[in-house]
Parts: sequence; C-alpha cells; structure tokens
Amino acid sequence: MRPLLHRQKELDLITGAMDAVRHGSGGGSLVVVTGGLGTGKTALLRALPVRAERRGLRVVTASGAVFERDFQAGVLGQLLTPLLPGTPVAPPGDWAGPSAGPHQDDRLLGMVAEYGAHTPLLMLVDDLQWADAASLRWLGLLAGRVAGLRVTLVVTLREGDPGEDDPRLRQLVEGASRVLRLGPLPPEGTADLIGALTGRPVDPAYARACHEVTGGRPLLLTAVLDALSGPGEGAGDGTGDGTGEGTGEGSESADEVRAVHAVRPAALYERFAVVLRDQPAPVREFATALAVLGDGAEEELIGRLAGLDGTGRIEALRVLRRLGLVCEGPALRFVHPVVGEAVEEAMTPAEAESIRVHAALLLHLGGHPAERAAAQLLAASSCHEDWEGDVLRAAAASALRRSAPDTAARYLRRALLGSSPEGPDRAELLVELAVVERDFAPRAALRHLAQALFLFPDTGQRAPVAGRIPPFLLDGAPSTTVDAVVRTAAELGEAATLTGTARGHALRLEARLRHPALAGPEEPAACGARLRALGPAPCLDTAAERELVTVLLHGAALAQTVNAAEAVALAERLLQHEPAAPDHVHTALPLLTDVLVAADSLTTIGPWLETAYDRARRENTDVPRALVAVELTRLALARGDLTGARAHAAEALAPDTTDWATLLTLAPVVLTALEARDTALCERLLSGRREEAVPGHRPSLRRLIHGSAAVLRDDLPTALDCFLEWGRAAERAHWRNPAIVPWRTWASALHYRMGRPDRAHDLMEEEYARALNWGSPVAIGRAQRGKGAITEGARGIALLRESALTLEGSANALERARTSLLLGRRLLAQGRQAEAEERLTRARTEALDCGAPWMVERAGRALHGIAGSRGEDVAATLTRTERRVAALASRGASNKAIAERLEVSSRAVEKHLTHVYRKLRVDGRTGLAAMARLLSDGAGPVHP
Repeated sequence: MRPLLHRQKELDLITGAMDAVRHGSGGGSLVVVTGGLGTGKTALLRALPVRAERRGLRVVTASGAVFERDFQAGVLGQLLTPLLPGTPVAPPGDWAGPSAGPHQDDRLLGMVAEYGAHTPLLMLVDDLQWADAASLRWLGLLAGRVAGLRVTLVVTLREGDPGEDDPRLRQLVEGASRVLRLGPLPPEGTADLIGALTGRPVDPAYARACHEVTGGRPLLLTAVLDALSGPGEGAGDGTGDGTGEGTGEGSESADEVRAVHAVRPAALYERFAVVLRDQPAPVREFATALAVLGDGAEEELIGRLAGLDGTGRIEALRVLRRLGLVCEGPALRFVHPVVGEAVEEAMTPAEAESIRVHAALLLHLGGHPAERAAAQLLAASSCHEDWEGDVLRAAAASALRRSAPDTAARYLRRALLGSSPEGPDRAELLVELAVVERDFAPRAALRHLAQALFLFPDTGQRAPVAGRIPPFLLDGAPSTTVDAVVRTAAELGEAATLTGTARGHALRLEARLRHPALAGPEEPAACGARLRALGPAPCLDTAAERELVTVLLHGAALAQTVNAAEAVALAERLLQHEPAAPDHVHTALPLLTDVLVAADSLTTIGPWLETAYDRARRENTDVPRALVAVELTRLALARGDLTGARAHAAEALAPDTTDWATLLTLAPVVLTALEARDTALCERLLSGRREEAVPGHRPSLRRLIHGSAAVLRDDLPTALDCFLEWGRAAERAHWRNPAIVPWRTWASALHYRMGRPDRAHDLMEEEYARALNWGSPVAIGRAQRGKGAITEGARGIALLRESALTLEGSANALERARTSLLLGRRLLAQGRQAEAEERLTRARTEALDCGAPWMVERAGRALHGIAGSRGEDVAATLTRTERRVAALASRGASNKAIAERLEVSSRAVEKHLTHVYRKLRVDGRTGLAAMARLLSDGAGPVHP
C-alpha cells in the first residue's frame, strides 16, 4: 500500500472527529475530502481504519464505481450489509423498489443510530461522485442527522467529474462539517514519497525532476517510479548522492533525470482515457484541442479549435483543472505528457487528420509563425490546398533563418506530397528542397535537382537548375544527369550571343563543364586560351563571370599557360569581389584555394577561409563546413603544418564525407595522408562507399595513395609504377604544374634509389624547368632540393643551398625542414660539422613545429653523431639524476611513473626534464625519444 505522507493536518482533523464520537464530547460529523485525480484521496481513506480501531470505532467502507451507477443502492449495500447482517436489507435493489420510501429510510437510519449508541462508527465512502441515486438519497438523510449520532462519515469526491453536479451531492457537501481539499505534494513531499517507496536515500536532482514531471501528484509519481523500476529499465530509484565524485555517479544521476522526463507510464494511458471518456463533449473537445496545439497554446485558440464559445471554453478549462489534468497557471499544459498522448490515441485517423489541418488553418489565418502551422501539417497524412504548400514553404524559410536546414527540408518534403506528380510546381519545390539539402544531404540534393531538370520543359527553366548543381556533385554523378547539363548548355547557346540572365546561366554552365571534375583531356590548355580571350582584366561584375574566370584560371594554372604572379593577381581580384560565405563550396570558387596555394600566396586566402568556416559552423551546415575544412587542410599543408592539416582533415571527414565526395573533391586530404604517412587515413579514404569513376584523361588519386603505401613498405618498384602511371595520366590531362603534385620529384628519388641516375636526372631537369616557368618559391625550392638530392659532391650541396635560400621566401615550413635536413646530412658527410649542426638543429625545430616526428628523429640521430665525433658524449653534461630521468622519459614513461620509480615528486621530475631539454637542445619528449639508445648505454662520465 502506498504510504501516506504530508497529510498530517487532514488526518488530525478526521481523528478529532472520531475522538468526539468516542468520548461523547460532541455529535457525529460529515467530512468531505475533495481533490483532483491522483491527489491521494483514497490513500487518506485507507489510513483511517487503523486509527479508528485503536479508538474502538467500528469501520465500514464502500466505494462508488463509474460502471455501477445504475446499480441501485449498491453503495448503501456495501456500507450496511457488514454492519447489520441480520437485517433483511438484501437484495440492495429492494431498497429502491416499490416498498422503498420514508419508512425504509427511517428504519435503516434507526438501526445505524442504535448500533452507534453501543459502538461508535466510522463510515467511509470513496468516489462518492459515482454513487447511485438511492445511496446518495440515504447518505443525504444520514448527513442531515449525523450531528445527533455517534457516527463519523468520511466521503471522498473527485473534483471535475460530471457526477459532482448532482443536486443531492451538492446538498450533501454543503451540509458537511468539514471539507478538506487535497492538493499536490510539495517538493519535499515528493522526495519523501520517493524515499518511502524505494527505501533508500534520494538524489536531490532526481527528486526535483520527479516533482517537475508529476507536479507532486502521488498517482503520477507512483506510476513514474513503477515504470522506471520495471523489468529492463535499470533506472528509477534515484539513490545517487548527487556528487559524482570519482565514480561517474554525476553522469548516472543525469541519466536518471533524463529517464524521468522521458518515461511514459503505460498504466496511466487507460486511467486518463477513462476519465476523459466520461466527460461531456465540450471538455473532451477542449482536451483534444490542447493535445493537438501543444503545451503553452493560447486559451482562445484552443477554444476556437474545439468549436467552443467563451463560456464553454472557460467551463471546459475549469473542469479539466478541477480534475487535475491541466496544471494551474497562465501557461496551459497537461499535468503529464501521457494525458495528451492518451487524448491523441483516442482519436481516429480521420479525426486526427481533420483537426490537424484545421489547426494549421487557424494558425495560418491568425498570423502565427509559419512553423507552428507547418508542424500541424507534418502530422497530417496529406495536403492538397494551395495555402498548405505556402505555409510549408514559409516554414522552411523560417527554419533556414534559424540555421535548421534539416527541419526546412522536412517541411519541403511534406509540401512535395501535395504537389502534382508532374509539372512546374513540383519542379520548383524539388529545386527549393535540393538547395536546402546541399548543406546536409548532398546525394539527395543531386537526385532532386536531376528530377527537376527532367520536369521543366523549357531550356530557360532548366538552365538555372543545372547551374545549381555543385561541381563536387557532378563529379561522379549519373551519366544521365551530366548529359542533361550538357544538353541544356548546348540548347542555351554561347554566352557571347546572349544577354541578361540567359548570359549568366550560360557562363555558369560553361564553368561547370570546364571544371576539372568533368573537363576533357585538352580542357586545361583550352582554359588558357579562353582566359586570354577575355582580355588582360576579365570582367568580374557578376557571380557567373567570376565563377567562369575561376575555372579558367585554375585550368590555365594546371596547364601552366599562366605563371604564378599572373595567377595571384587575378585570384586576388576574384577574392575582392567574393564575400567569405560558406556556400561558395557549391560553386567553382574552391579552385581559387588550389591556385593560390600552388602560387605560394596564402596571405589573403587564409583569413577568407577562416571567416567562411566560422559562418558555416554558426549556420549548422554540415557539407559547407566539411568542404571548407578540406580547403583549410590544403592551406595548412601549404604552410607545412601537418598537425593542423590532419586536424582539418579529420573534421572534413567527420560527417561521413566519403559517402558522397570523390577523391578529387578530397584531394587535399589525400595529400595530407601522403605527407603525414598516415596509413589509417589512407585506408579510410580508399574505403569510401562511392567509388571514384576516373575517366581515361584524368589521373587517379588512388594510384598516389597506393604508391605512397608501397614506399612505406619499401616496395620501390610498385611505388615507382604508381607514380609514373599517375604522371602519364596527368600529362594526358594537361595537369603539368609541379606545384600541384610533384610526382616527378617522387619518381626521380625512386629511380635514383634503384640505381637509375640518368632517368632521375631527366625527370628533375623537366621538373625544375616547369617550376621556373611557374615561378612560385615552393615549386622552385622543392625542385632544387630534388636535383641536389641526386647530385653528388659540391654541386649537390650548392643546389641544396640554393633550395634553402629559395624556400626562405616560401610559406611552407615543412619544405624548409626537408631541405635543412638533407643539406645538414650532406655537410656532415663532408666534415663541416658546425654548419651541419646549425642546419640539422633548424630541421629538427621546424619538423617538430610541423608535426613530422620521423624527420625529427632523423635530424636528432645526425646531431648525436656530431656530438659523438667531437669526442664529447651528449649525455655527459647531465647529472646522474637528470640522466636517469631522461632515460626513462625517452622510453615513454610518464612524469608520475618516473617520480614513483625514483621516489621523488612529480614537480622535481618536471624540473629535471626542463634542464635536460636545455642541455641536450631538444624540444620536448619527441626529440628526447630519438636519444633513447644514447641515454641508456652508460657511455661517458656522469657528473654528481
């Protein structure tokens, strides 16, 4: 039985009435206990018999039932049959039969009075609102005479029930000695009841959540706790201490709080359904309207949806509040979500459809936000009216303004259900939907744009649709879609013959078809000629013109029909006309990043991309954010920042980008994987669901990945084959710029290692000539290093010095580190230790900053060799303790582990390591790891 808590005042009042009849200090009394559903009226009644029996009172009980109202004198029979077993009162129906009347009533009252004269009585009647007419009449007579009897009559009455309007019931209540109204439990009462039911201490946060959800109504609280502690739930006792110190209990408490808010006790559905089913139509309709419109809906709007006038609305709300189904306060809401769900479950599909559409119409006509009306239409199974489509499209626009593209797409998809299977209205909706989906569901966007292309009958209508297909989606798109774009461009005609918007569409489609994702083998070279035809200062007034010039510039840069200086000048002009917006990824503008990176000019593009990235993050657009992260990967790689490049690459791949993006779109991520020697990243790129369909004229980035993997496993022939195959494809495609992918440098190094110096030199001479022709410091410096790497003696060192000098003007720190490392090792081999040490130290420092540990290790080994050749052990400068600390740290031991091993404090370990780093001239543990063997071999003297 549920414990009775926080009802002491009521218990004391009723106990006082019982004491009065027991001692004869006063007459009998009638106590009426009222309250809404689930406030504990029955629990209060059940607590009284124990108190009565202690005082020598005889207890008789009865209970009304909603389905037994027509069973005449049923309540009276329950009450009197145990009390007067010898009295011919059965069958109870006879009390209301032909012989019933004042004589029968007086006879029964007399019997009760006589019994009470010997033994005081406590008579309990639960749910009096459901009592039959005969029982109500007799109880009314008893109430009128109870003051002269040794009888305490206690009845409960649910507020808001239709039965409470019975005149006999009202008369009985008006004659009561006491009317006790039970309200919800206070917060502390909720916590106490949880503790009593679970038998354990209660987490305060859990108790607060329970009180918020149930409003302190014992019926709801018990149902919630039962549901949470049911089989398989694993939550619900709320017994955490709320501290969460060291054991994860804070997280567990948070999970329990979430479970309280989420649980929907099945036991309450039928209970609430029965209560509402017994209400008059206006009350049910008001409850239905509130369930449909949701918590916080305006009272007048609910009344209009329910079809009630002002008086009917006020009365219906009054009844629901008295029942305890609607909370008190200005904001209308059910006491628990289960109430609204029970109401909705009671509706037939046709009723639900009708009221949802009606609610949407009322909201639309009333000037409410479009998303409120659209939410109703989403719950309806169909929409065919023009106003419904208008509402859904307006709601989509509103969702986009609050950076919720997925919600906007839901509204537009719903609007599609009401559009005609064919025709311009559906095509327009498909385009609207696709433009939204580009930001989070690109494959669906491509599908819907393709459908719209085939629905529009006119070329002028198809052209803007084709221009909305992002280049990264056309790469790998179905051939039917690509053919539709090509056909539309052909039907539209040459831009030079067009004016106005038609010219803009033609320019944009030309940009799409010249994009490297689709361009044929001669296209990069043709881009240069087309760019020159536009004059020395191409017009950049419109977005379409800028997009075409971007593609032409990129093609010209690939084919090297422009040089770096010319490319930078035009690219900077383009950026001045373009805002740093995340939706630039849906155009050809990302090609500008490739051009500027190839030209080693990062000053302007860096802040521009950071601004675009920040906007994409604020606007909650997954695809633009991922694609801008791809551009930032390329930028970090151009700076030689492998750590940053890998971080941006990870973010670019986070939203399952490999499911919809080809390797060409992810080229900077591919290059990062190669530069960082990240085999896991290479495998992830190769395992994408979309296979890259590479035409014969376009080189495959998969070959570069396979070649890099072969180098790492020292399979030089396979690696060389991959790089040469890529190079041949690049030549066929006129991808000739060594600043894009330096494949000749890679292949040359492999030829040299395999004993083919002539082939190595031929490749590097060609690479160097093209680098000079392009003119960027990074391309020239890299080619000079490549030549120096395969050239022996003084000439090789001179070439490496030239490379170092050239790269001083480059933004790429990793390329500078590579040259410094190679030059330092060559100088060391020539016995020039001082300069070698300077170069190697710089290489190690820059490699550390770039995140290239293998280069740090190589530089470190060479520096240790320098120290050894001088006859001075590099570890000799360390004290005994410093050397022990350094040896342990070089093998990966943590500061805490070192402190325990040496029995010193962690602070002391930190201090020793600081001295070690300074004496050995290493930058942290990465540099120290390269010295592990030297530190542990015990060579050289040790200072005290």
